[in-house]
Amino acid sequence: MMKKITQTLFVAFGSLLLLISATLSIHAQNPTLTGKILVRKDFGVIPIGPGLKEPSPAPCGQFYVAVFDAKDLRTKPLAVTDRVEQGRDRGDFYTCNYELKVPGSGRYYAIVGMGGSLLLPEQSRDSVYTTDAWIGGTRSKPPRGYERGFAGKFVTINQRPVYLAFEMTYARIDPN
Repeated sequence: MMKKITQTLFVAFGSLLLLISATLSIHAQNPTLTGKILVRKDFGVIPIGPGLKEPSPAPCGQFYVAVFDAKDLRTKPLAVTDRVEQGRDRGDFYTCNYELKVPGSGRYYAIVGMGGSLLLPEQSRDSVYTTDAWIGGTRSKPPRGYERGFAGKFVTINQRPVYLAFEMTYARIDPN
């Protein structure tokens, strides 16, 4: 009887260890990319819609973060999140927080975009995101020949979480 109880406990304990090991292994295969999107307060806040004068109640809602294979940026992204939440203001910046699980360790190229991720690898060229005046701020409209945007970043991701911050800038439009 004691032998049978010991065997049953041994099998149950072994099964539990196997389940925990498998769970940790699956979790370890999907490292996390976290960070902030920074928008200068003097750039204003996106309006609730094109041509409207009311600020969006969810100013981080137009952003997404996407991760591409660093070897081929023209393919569909490997991971995307549009779950970007408003963070605490930080000095001269509004902040938006994001978290994204990537497919595994490797070299990636991360971007921030506006207007939805369905067009990726292309990005929305809608003027409400790029050149129209936003609400508030002392520089709410990019100067002529410039538009709003973010610089993408190459990143190597291992099993530990990686933090990346992206800052919106006014970038010169390529005339070609």
